[in-house]
Amino acid sequence: MRVAIVGCGGAGSEHAFGYGQVEGLRIVGCCDVVLEKAQQLASKFGAEAFTDFKEMIEQVRPDIVSVCTFEKDHAVVAITALNAGAHVLCEKMLAASLDEAKTMVRVAREKNKLLATQFNYRHIPSVRWLKGLLSSGALGELLLVNLMVHSYCHHHGVDLLRFLFGEVISVQAAMRGGRNEVPYRGWEGISEDLLYIPPNSFCAIVHFESGLLGVTTSSFRHRLEDLMLELHLVTTKGRLSLRRMRYENICGDLDTNIDLLGAPSFPEPLPFKATFALSVQSFVAVVRGEPAEIATGEDGMRAMQIEHALLMAARTNQLITLPPMA
Repeated sequence: MRVAIVGCGGAGSEHAFGYGQVEGLRIVGCCDVVLEKAQQLASKFGAEAFTDFKEMIEQVRPDIVSVCTFEKDHAVVAITALNAGAHVLCEKMLAASLDEAKTMVRVAREKNKLLATQFNYRHIPSVRWLKGLLSSGALGELLLVNLMVHSYCHHHGVDLLRFLFGEVISVQAAMRGGRNEVPYRGWEGISEDLLYIPPNSFCAIVHFESGLLGVTTSSFRHRLEDLMLELHLVTTKGRLSLRRMRYENICGDLDTNIDLLGAPSFPEPLPFKATFALSVQSFVAVVRGEPAEIATGEDGMRAMQIEHALLMAARTNQLITLPPMA
């Protein structure tokens, strides 16, 4: 299969590295508005370099396109690729607005192509380990979830809450500050009705379909490399925490008073960057018709709906109910 990368910065490079480890794939095109970036990445894989993604897609006719641009360009690139017959793996946030996300999902369905969202935190080994324990009932009945994230990891946190604990039906929230305080270069074009990267302080109560209650908090005022996220659970059997999930060891440190005798061993430390390749390779497996865990375009759109609800809850001081999944 032929692969093309649009956006050759850090995320694009990680996608390319992941594809490069899969037998039977060939990276044939790398596109970036900065030609030097495209050339640098393309040279590592014997691919062609482009500055125009439409020209690249037309010329190299890829089977797979990874969209690694700023959020404002996700929709136009993904829709072009889907219409050209490619499967698409799109970086988070899926789109710059909910309307764009809905269009992306609709086009993927119409073209019968896979649209996936790059929620690579689903592939953190300790997250997968925890999901296995939750599915087996080894932890007892869940009573409370507390997720603390750096603001730049917040959107992944929203998806993790759904991935681990089920559908979110409503939220309450409070916030201090606004997006103008967050030093993110990609704000251009992102809807003002989406939270995405919380400011100085943000907290929310999350109501799950199961009846479980969760609390999530975030700020960008601590060092990202030192703490990306922490997850704390209270169950009928005790407590379990994944502490200091960080760049050098994204699995974090296990802290629990629950007897896990007979459970799978806690995963070995893993650098955060390794999760990109795991996610990319799972996407390729699904494209090939093999069983694997991915976040779909629908999952990406649902995360955006939750971001919208969180911001509306903070603005209005009201409980906001989410629409049913389409």
